[in-house]
Amino acid sequence: MFRMSDNPKTSKRKTWLWGGGVAVSGLLWRILLWFTYEPVSYGDTPSYLRLARSLADWSLSGYDGTRVPGYPVFLVLHGMDLQKVWITQLILGWALSLLLYWLLWKTTGCAWAGALLGGVYNLIPGQYLFESNMISETLSAFLVIATFTAAVAWHRSRKRRQQLVLVFLAGLLGSLAGLVRPAFFLLSVWFLIFFFFAEPGGLKARIITSLIYGIPPLLLLGGWLGWMYSTYHVISPDAMGGYHMIQHTGVFFEKVPAEHAALRDTYLKYRDAQIAERGSQTNAIWDAIPEMREVSGLSFYDLSRELNSISQDLIREYPGLYLRNVVTGWINFWKAPVYWDAALFSSPLLRKIFGFLAPVGRGLSIAANFLFLFLSAVLMLSSRLRKRADLDLPLLASGGLVWLISIVQTLADHGDNPRFLMPLQMLVFFVVLRTGYTLFISNPVQEEESA
Repeated sequence: MFRMSDNPKTSKRKTWLWGGGVAVSGLLWRILLWFTYEPVSYGDTPSYLRLARSLADWSLSGYDGTRVPGYPVFLVLHGMDLQKVWITQLILGWALSLLLYWLLWKTTGCAWAGALLGGVYNLIPGQYLFESNMISETLSAFLVIATFTAAVAWHRSRKRRQQLVLVFLAGLLGSLAGLVRPAFFLLSVWFLIFFFFAEPGGLKARIITSLIYGIPPLLLLGGWLGWMYSTYHVISPDAMGGYHMIQHTGVFFEKVPAEHAALRDTYLKYRDAQIAERGSQTNAIWDAIPEMREVSGLSFYDLSRELNSISQDLIREYPGLYLRNVVTGWINFWKAPVYWDAALFSSPLLRKIFGFLAPVGRGLSIAANFLFLFLSAVLMLSSRLRKRADLDLPLLASGGLVWLISIVQTLADHGDNPRFLMPLQMLVFFVVLRTGYTLFISNPVQEEESA
């Protein structure tokens, strides 16, 4: 059943007060950050800047295909000035908090519930402090939430022309999310399913809605895949598939047969050295690539294809070892770390305050992740609770997307898995708060019985 609730008791005045509270508090937090913090570079930042420089003339002729082009283009639009990028990411984060307020308000009819969700984003350091990190997560999070907002607005609208504009906008925003992070290529496919089945018209209306939604993904995502295939001979968002897969198979790379001994032994040297130093083989491949190319005589792209082939053979021969690593990566996906640099705060007092808030916020995120998984299992097993929880488009679309990304991302890569959840963390909170409100506050079952 797809149903939105509007609570007529929610006055416009209270709505403006709750929404204004989210807007003002979010603005004040970001002004505080601007004057007391700094943009933070991470290991991925130099590669984004390198790719941005190759796009400075707005040509793909020098683009190496190691990443999708969304965030490099974002950097180019800011002249690769990290201070300007920081300002824009702060603005995007502020706008994201308002979208979250609107989403929960409109899907519960309760303004204070919406303010709670928007406030959670503004008050959990793991979310808003990421806006200062010069990597793609904040932009991804904004585009994912904006796509979801367009989908909800489409479902609420009763004007056909407005619906078609919103469905096109959802297709465009979802495509941009895919061009920022490869995992979100799946977002466009996922929402296409919901637009098709949630369309209240007949088959003709469903086809028209799906076609309009599909125009941006076909042009943007399909065009990018076509360029990658024609340039690097891979049907993939990037040319790094082999390097991603060895993050899994590197754990048991000693089982590579003798015909690949040069590559095997070279990688094992770097893997074992990193395990001795850090206790994990994750990301050892990036240090090993130069020597692996030297001993194999393969180009960067040919080496990626060769490692992908070797990894696929290993997975077929040792599926249990691969699945064990997948399960570990999936568990890590939910750990909700906080990425920040306390030393960059100019105020010792703020360092102490955020030093306290960071673990508290992380604890809340982990609790929300646990409740999300628990509710998913309970709702799957109980038809009575499914009815009581009012499983509608927002819950199914948001919860399903989180599950889909958690599984597919973990199957394809075993790198910084906890970071992969960051753009989806607020969808987890949305599902938990929306379900909790429906089950324990609005209580639609009792309302129906009393009626």
